[in-house]
Amino acid sequence: MRIGVDYYPEHWEKERWKTDAEMMAKANIKVVRIGEFAWSLYEPKENDFHFEWMDEILDFFREHGISVVLCTPSATPPKWMVDRHPDIYQDDIHGQPKIFGTRKHYCFNSETYRRLTQGLVEKIAKRYGSHPAVEAWQVDNELGWANTTRCYCDKCKKEFQNWLKEKYKTIETLNRVYGTVFWSQIYNSFDEVIIPRAGACYDTCHDTQGQNPGLLLDYYRFSSDSVIRFAAESAETIRKYSDRPITSNLLDAAINSGTGIDYFKLAQHLDFVSWDNYIEFQWGIAEAATVSRDHALLRSYKKQPFWVMEQQSGPCGWSKMGPAPTPGKLRLWTYQAVANGADTVVYFRWRACSFGTEENWHGILDHDGKPNRRYREIVQIGSEMERLSKMLGVLSPKAKIAVIKSFDSEWSQSIHRYVENFHYDEFLLSFYKPFYDKGLSVDFAAPGDDLSSYSLVLAPALLMVTEAEQKNLEDYARAGGTLLFTFRSGIKDVCNNMLQQTVPGVFSELAGVSASEYDPQFEKETASSGVYGSGVSKLWCDVLEPQGAETLGVYTQDYYAGKPCLTVNSFGKGSVYYLGCDLSSDAMERLADYLCARVGLDQRPCPVEGVEQVDASDGKQRVLFLLNHNSSAAVVPLFGRFENLLTGQSEGSTAMLEPYGVAVLKYPEA
Repeated sequence: MRIGVDYYPEHWEKERWKTDAEMMAKANIKVVRIGEFAWSLYEPKENDFHFEWMDEILDFFREHGISVVLCTPSATPPKWMVDRHPDIYQDDIHGQPKIFGTRKHYCFNSETYRRLTQGLVEKIAKRYGSHPAVEAWQVDNELGWANTTRCYCDKCKKEFQNWLKEKYKTIETLNRVYGTVFWSQIYNSFDEVIIPRAGACYDTCHDTQGQNPGLLLDYYRFSSDSVIRFAAESAETIRKYSDRPITSNLLDAAINSGTGIDYFKLAQHLDFVSWDNYIEFQWGIAEAATVSRDHALLRSYKKQPFWVMEQQSGPCGWSKMGPAPTPGKLRLWTYQAVANGADTVVYFRWRACSFGTEENWHGILDHDGKPNRRYREIVQIGSEMERLSKMLGVLSPKAKIAVIKSFDSEWSQSIHRYVENFHYDEFLLSFYKPFYDKGLSVDFAAPGDDLSSYSLVLAPALLMVTEAEQKNLEDYARAGGTLLFTFRSGIKDVCNNMLQQTVPGVFSELAGVSASEYDPQFEKETASSGVYGSGVSKLWCDVLEPQGAETLGVYTQDYYAGKPCLTVNSFGKGSVYYLGCDLSSDAMERLADYLCARVGLDQRPCPVEGVEQVDASDGKQRVLFLLNHNSSAAVVPLFGRFENLLTGQSEGSTAMLEPYGVAVLKYPEA
């Protein structure tokens, strides 16, 4: 349990480094991340390598007792390189090159860039692989940020054609799988297969790509694989010279969502995962539940503790800024990360830079570099973390609930939304939030993951599964698990074609139900009633016919009034629920209550609005985090006496939290 900071010593006079290191030490900052954008310093001209500047930096931090996360600088290929090797550039969906001048302008399938990248990574790893200051490595920076996972250049076209040939073997198989007889799209060879650039029917205003859905999904998979291969190459190169752990900083599923990378697969090539957490900035303000969901995703990708590699520490944005973090929020956000499984929180950045695109992106310090209110808050956090780390090991929630996250389903649903305002990750969040509100932790899982430790598994809009994944879900229910599917589940094959089976397709036997028809809720809504009380659907209504399942809810409006909308089916020793419609948030809360009661999950007593409650353990000790996301004070009822590890005091029947306040309560010894 510790804090760190992202630092750019190359931006400042060397005379300032000592002042910064002393201020960091006062704040108990234990680690700095450096070097992610420094290619031009390593290699200002082709084959003209310079390492003395990094030698000096690493030796400096070693002398000051601060460890380093050393990054590979492939996020920013320098100007001389793209001038000499223009094949490095990405093309956008219209086939236009992404020019030099910002960052992330390289193609993951450029053989030239892969060669140059691995050449430099090898030199860096060989030189610093055993340097005592280097604690860990970061590969690249924010892979896939700003819609850069999917490149549409001719290099990618050729690689994609090879990828398809490896997958389908014959062009006849591809034509059959894609259904290219539709719109006369039959291919005579793999060399004819296109990459799905913007076509004549491309319409971004209405989420309409227009290209063949099988082709699109395969291209999204291919693009994800391309990024993962690129990252894995750097990781493999580093491991030849260093035994220090390797990560890459991922992005969230909310404000920066849609990288197009399968993080479950990427995580297999990393020793630990990390992510960049911006809550209130130019591009939006995230709800507390959304941030909690993103932490849950990160701890789920490898089923182990994670880092926050960039944690917001000031007002930030490029052309505009979001609000300055209110006093107490930096501390609140830090403890939210720790409560949900982070063992290291690294703030971005140490000091606001006075030049470049991000000169509006403030860090702990402003442009003047002087101690300020935010720095004093970080000093407090660092002191508390120092004390807590002597009392507790790495903490993580022990969730008994899981939500299935399928990147194939996410990408498929982005191709065909099915109805206006239906977004996959937002839909998953609507299932996460009711349990978050009750103080119950939720993990995320891939469809093929081991689910045996969970009492309740929710699979919203799980459009497609492999045969192995289908069997995994069946085995979970058969062994006594409780499983919930929703509308738009089981309806497609893995090639993104609609199944010729009655909805819910491959899950019909599991759910014991069929949908005689369905009604997209476009510019309408439909009321229902069930074990969740009354509810309203604004996205979708499956009209259900039980095939052995018991009815738990019915529609009360429209031509299908009286028809089931929620059912439960006995399957082996388990129970399988099918929710044929979306529900308003209050109905979702009541449905969560019902499911918790059915599976015997203890709910956190007396939840308080705006107060996140997280039960976490280090394997030996159990603590309760109380996180007040309200701008006003909150009183949380307690049952039993707790020790407040932040104050050393005993808490009685209530815990008093100031605005944006935090309490870390140790459970009484059993």
